[in-house]
Amino acid sequence: MSLKNCTISVFGLGLIGGSLAWKLRRDGLVQDVAGWSRNPETVRRAMEAGMIGRGCVSAEECAALGDVLVLAVPIRSMEEVSLKIRSAARPDVRAVFDLASTKTDVGRKLAPIWGRCYAGFHPMAGKERGGLENADPDLFSEAVCAVVPFETTDPSVTALAEELAEALGGRALPTDAAVHDAAAGCVSHLPVLLAASLALLAGRELEKNPLVPLLAAGGFRDTTRVAGGPPWLGADMTVTNGEQVKRLAREYKAILDGLLGATPGELEALLEQASAVRERMFAGKKRWAGEKR
Repeated sequence: MSLKNCTISVFGLGLIGGSLAWKLRRDGLVQDVAGWSRNPETVRRAMEAGMIGRGCVSAEECAALGDVLVLAVPIRSMEEVSLKIRSAARPDVRAVFDLASTKTDVGRKLAPIWGRCYAGFHPMAGKERGGLENADPDLFSEAVCAVVPFETTDPSVTALAEELAEALGGRALPTDAAVHDAAAGCVSHLPVLLAASLALLAGRELEKNPLVPLLAAGGFRDTTRVAGGPPWLGADMTVTNGEQVKRLAREYKAILDGLLGATPGELEALLEQASAVRERMFAGKKRWAGEKR
């Protein structure tokens, strides 16, 4: 059965879950989309907007409808929701995907519950503001979608995850949980804490210096953008990927100390190196995106 013939059940209709449901239903990429949220008002608004075809009053009802189950709830709720809906899910459920931004901890908990039909799926897309009101059916256009199978994952589930990535307008990137978490920790999770730290520092300086907000411009706005995201999301990422985030934070502190202790010439060379690394990273991603699929 291809994705086109599947009913997709989405649990959690925030920015990511709502955008995914909306894209699949708007473009007729699946047979139908069912949705559930803890807040009935969110389900009602998703129905009114045409993001979902079936609004469910319970998670169990939503599970019973789906050929494919998509868990878009907060990371620390993944296990709770899975245990709640496992017995209600159809015996022939094709696949269960979690959209969590961390995979090792989540997979350790969910793989025993779902077995062969489970795999991780992480679309690298988002906005600084969450919630259904910020959902966008084109959010995943050109996005890298990490596909993370586990030891128990059936190959057909991995293939369906790759099909889902293409359907969303993104591109699948098969990887394993540990490699994913190390990379995401560096480019996604730690940056949230760095942005938050800078915002908190500015808040302290503001108490002593009223010019701080008046002189804040593009640089401050850009470097603190992700500090404006949902607080629970930053906490979830840090808690469930703590080992990698703490390792990276130690390395970051060492690099910062090196910059602060450098001579003017050394500092200029290090900043030039940083600029080159940044350009190389984005150029490499662009080349990968342009490769034949």
